[in-house]
Amino acid sequence: MITMHFTVNLRGAGTYQDDFSYGLVFIPCPVWVQGKREVTNLNPENPHYTLGSIRKLMDKEGLAGTLKGEKTAIIIIHNVGHGYMRDLTALLEDLRSEGFAVKVYGQIDDGKQ
Repeated sequence: MITMHFTVNLRGAGTYQDDFSYGLVFIPCPVWVQGKREVTNLNPENPHYTLGSIRKLMDKEGLAGTLKGEKTAIIIIHNVGHGYMRDLTALLEDLRSEGFAVKVYGQIDDGKQ
C-alpha cells in the first residue's frame, strides 16, 4: 500500500515575500506542522484527512485575511508516512473548495523497483 505525507505551500496575490509552508503529517492522525511546531491536530479520532482541514489551518494561523485574490497552493508529495491516496484526493478537493489553484509535485512511489 502506498503511504505518504505532504508539504503544502499557500500563496495569495500579495504574499510573494511571505512563506506559508506547512507539513501535513499523519502521526497517525492528520496534523498540520510547521518545522517542529505542531500547528493543529485536525481530528484525533480519525486517521484520515477530512474536508474543512484547510479552513481549520487558515483560521488557526490567521491566514484568511492574508491570502486574498488569486490563491495558489503547491503540494509536494513525500513517499514516507501514513497518508494514503484518499488523503491526497481529499486535500486536493479541500484546497480547490477554498479557491486555490493547485499544483502537485513529486512521484507516488508504489514500492516497486
